[in-house]
Amino acid sequence: MNVNTLNLNDQKITLSLYFLIFINYLGIFFSYNKTFIVFLAYSIVIMFFTSIFKLNQHNYLLKCLIFVFLLLSLGSPTFHFDARWIWLLKGKQIFINNNLDFLREDYFQGLVWQSYPLLGSSLSSSLANIFGYWNEVFPKTFNVILSLPALIYLNSLIKKKINKLVFILIILLILEKSLIIGEMDGLVAIYFVTIFCIFFKKIFKNNFFSKQEDKFIFSKNEKLNIFFFVLSLVTMTLLKKESILLISILVVPMIICKFYLGKIKLNYKYLIISLLCFLPLLLWELYLINQSIFSTEHPTISSIFKGDLIFLLERVTNFRDILIINSKILLNKPFFISLVFLGFVLGGICLGINNKLKNQDFKLFILYFFLVFILYLLAFNLIYLFTSYDLNFHLRTSAQRTMLPLSFLISYISLVLIEKFSLYK
Repeated sequence: MNVNTLNLNDQKITLSLYFLIFINYLGIFFSYNKTFIVFLAYSIVIMFFTSIFKLNQHNYLLKCLIFVFLLLSLGSPTFHFDARWIWLLKGKQIFINNNLDFLREDYFQGLVWQSYPLLGSSLSSSLANIFGYWNEVFPKTFNVILSLPALIYLNSLIKKKINKLVFILIILLILEKSLIIGEMDGLVAIYFVTIFCIFFKKIFKNNFFSKQEDKFIFSKNEKLNIFFFVLSLVTMTLLKKESILLISILVVPMIICKFYLGKIKLNYKYLIISLLCFLPLLLWELYLINQSIFSTEHPTISSIFKGDLIFLLERVTNFRDILIINSKILLNKPFFISLVFLGFVLGGICLGINNKLKNQDFKLFILYFFLVFILYLLAFNLIYLFTSYDLNFHLRTSAQRTMLPLSFLISYISLVLIEKFSLYK
């Protein structure tokens, strides 16, 4: 949606899709009857296609991309481990049982993914109800449906046609097939960038983004703005448990910016709302405790809780492993592409392309972005240093997907900076 032609109805349609997905998620707790589940599933699909067709002629590239993703997703069953044995398996169990009793069955007991949030799995289950049977193809389209609200918003910030094309290329080059195989990592990356933008716009009081540039967030109806903010953040928290860490990575730099640049103002109303958005995840954890559904500690971080300070100190000072970790991080394709893209953009800034570098709001944006960048690298260095898995195995199987949120953020922010260059000229 081009921000110059965006109207309130566009925002309402996107919010309706968000809301229906969340209502569908609540069904796993209240065991909706099959008729209502099918009605919800049809409503979500109809709203999904309505959102696509509402995209105007300036956004035909995103429309085409979504249809391509749908076709590719429907073209074959998934064979990726996490998709098949975590998210789609849970969706299949919800479809068969219409409740969460399967989490207490023997083969699930103690598995770490037993306690993962079920937003994606609940949607895949509802999609299967449309057809009346489970298969390994149709349910995995939940990725494409869940990605649409965030992609519409991110696309709405890009104005020039050439930049919209670059945005599509970023999605293809950075996220690759992660949105069509039934895994959650691509969704986490998209929502991480979405929350980054929303946090900066609504919590930092500045003029880096004007109301004319982002009518989606700055519509005259403040209640709808808050609703979009809440549903975006709640969706992020219910994708994967790692979302808590990623949101923390976005929040801590705000605090640092506040102390470093004492003059900046924060919107405390939205900070409080942000905290309340964790309630659905908290209620999920309380549900697990109430149902005596417990999982083992995640092997990735279990070493941290053993209380062996000497072991932790040895790991932090193991420079050989630090070098291995960062070489794997820096040399994976999506992250490398994003860094090259950012390098060209920052090179342009250093050469004086932008004549507004003295703008305080611009400086705040750059500072916030680089603090998130540094904190993200630091956090995942520590996670890999403390892993209970074999380090090489852990890096080989997860380095690329764990860096997807940062890779996508770097590329998208580089594109935003290009947009700002044209505005400042």
